[in-house]
Amino acid sequence: MNPKVSIVIPVYNGSDYLRTAVESAFAQTYSNIEVIVVNDGSTDGGATQAVALSYGDRIRYFHKPNGHVASALNFGIRHMTGEYLSWLSHDDYYPREKVALQVAALSRLDKNTVLYGDFETVDVASSLRTVVRLPDVPPERFRAFITMQSTLHGCTLLIPRCCAEDCGPFNERLRTTQDYDLWFRIAAKYPFVHLPEILVTARSHPGQGSRQLRGVALKESDELLAGFVRQLSPAELGAEFGAPLHRAYFQIALAMQERGFVGAQNAAIELARRGLGPEPWLQDLATRVQWSAQLAATSVRRSRACAIRALRGACARLRGLRSVPPLRLGVQNRFSAIYRGNEFGGEESRSGVGSSLAQAAAIRTAIPALLSDLGVRVLLDAPCGDFHWMQHVQLPDTKYVGGDVVKELIDENHRRYAGPQREFVCLDIVRDQLPPADLILCRDCLVHLPFEQSLAVLRNFRRSGARYALITTFPNTMENVDLGMRGMWRPLNLQAPPFNLPAPLRVIVEGCTEADGAYRDKSLGLWELSKINPI
Repeated sequence: MNPKVSIVIPVYNGSDYLRTAVESAFAQTYSNIEVIVVNDGSTDGGATQAVALSYGDRIRYFHKPNGHVASALNFGIRHMTGEYLSWLSHDDYYPREKVALQVAALSRLDKNTVLYGDFETVDVASSLRTVVRLPDVPPERFRAFITMQSTLHGCTLLIPRCCAEDCGPFNERLRTTQDYDLWFRIAAKYPFVHLPEILVTARSHPGQGSRQLRGVALKESDELLAGFVRQLSPAELGAEFGAPLHRAYFQIALAMQERGFVGAQNAAIELARRGLGPEPWLQDLATRVQWSAQLAATSVRRSRACAIRALRGACARLRGLRSVPPLRLGVQNRFSAIYRGNEFGGEESRSGVGSSLAQAAAIRTAIPALLSDLGVRVLLDAPCGDFHWMQHVQLPDTKYVGGDVVKELIDENHRRYAGPQREFVCLDIVRDQLPPADLILCRDCLVHLPFEQSLAVLRNFRRSGARYALITTFPNTMENVDLGMRGMWRPLNLQAPPFNLPAPLRVIVEGCTEADGAYRDKSLGLWELSKINPI
C-alpha cells in the first residue's frame, strides 16, 4: 500500500514557525507525499511568502486573499493530488514517522478510515512539554466522545480525500471550530480509529489563533456543541451513556455546564425534558434546574460550582425515572425494585440524595430537641429507609421503631443497628396496622406516592393512636400534582388540596440545597393527628 499523502499547511503571518513545519513534512520517512502551503493573505510585508518561496518547486505554493483557516484548508483540498489529507498548522510540526505509521495502520483497516492519534504540546515561553494521550473510542461512540470533550487534535488526523469531499467542505463561516464541525459530519458516515502514537507537536504561544480569538471560540464552541447534542442519535447516546435517553442528556448537560457552555447545556436539558414525560412536576423541576444553572453561570456573586450542583441534583432526582416500576405493581414490589436498583440515585444512601448526611444535617439536631419538648417516649420512623442519617441522631430517652416496606432493607437494618431501644419492622404504612408510638416521623415518603395512597397513609396515621406526626411538606408549592403511572417524586404542600391540613404546630426547615436550592422550602411539619381529617 503506497497511497499519495498531501500535507496541507495553511499559514497567515507565520514566518516565525513556518520553516519548522515545512521541514518536518520533508523529514517524513514515508516518501510518497506532496507538501502544499496556502498563504491566506498574509500582511507581514512578504515575510511569510519569502519563507515559502525559498523551497522553490519542492513545495506547491499558493497565495490567496485572506479568508481564514477553513477557506485555506478548502483551497488546499481542491488543489491536492493525493489520496489522503494530512493537515499541518504552520506553528506545529510532525515527528518523522507520522505519515508512515498511519499508512501502515491503514493496511489493516478499511481504506476509508480516518486515523487520529496522541500529541504533545510545548509551551514556547517555558519549553514545558506535555503529552496528551487519547482513549481508544469505538467508532459508534466517536461523535459522543468529541461532544463531551475537546481533546482531539486535527493535525494528528489522516483523512481519505473521498471522506473530506463527501462530507465537506470546512465551514468557512466558522473561525475556530471548523475542524470539529467537519469531523462530526465525517464520523456520521466513516469510522475514526485511534492510533496510540504521538503524531504532532503543537506549540502554545501568545500569537496563536486560539488565543487571539478566545471570545469567538467560546461562542462558536457553544453553538457547535449545542448542534452536536441535537444531532446525536439514540443509538449513539445509548452506546456512550446507556438508556434511558433523559439520563444521557442530563449527563451531557452537566458536562457542558462544567465546561461553561450554557447554550449546549440548555439544549441538553431541553432534550432531557422531552424524554421525561408530560407530568407537570417533572417539567417544573427541569425548568427550575435550567434557571438556577443559568443564574449561577452568569452571576458574579455565585460560582459555577452552584450550577454544577444544580445539575447534579437534577441527575440524582431524575435518575432512572423511566426504569421505575409503575404504580400498579403495588407499594412493596415497587419500592423493593427501587431499592435494589438504587433508583433514587443516592451516593451515600440508597434512600436517595435527601438522606445524605449533608441534607439531613439540620434535622439531626432539631428532631431530638423536638422529641424532648413533646415528651415523646416512642418514635415510629416510617419509612425508615436504610437508617443512614438517623443512626447519627442521639435519642437517649426515646425508643426508636423503624418501619419500611422493603423486607431486605429491614433485615439489613436489624442485623446492623437493632438494640434494646431500637427495633425494625417490615410494614406497609398505606394499609398495615402500625405499632404503638407517640410520634410518627414520615420524611420523604408522601412525595413518592399518588394522592390516593398518600391520603390513605394519613388516615392510617390517625387510626394508629399516635398523638403527633412529623411529615415532609413544601409550603411554597402552590398546587399539588398527582403522580403519573411511572412518576417518582414531586413536592407536596400538605396545607393545599387534596390534603388541606391545618397550619402545622411547628415547622423544621431542613435547609435543602438540592437543585441549587430550588426546594429550599422543604420542611418537616408537626401536626396533632386528632386535629387532621384527611378525606
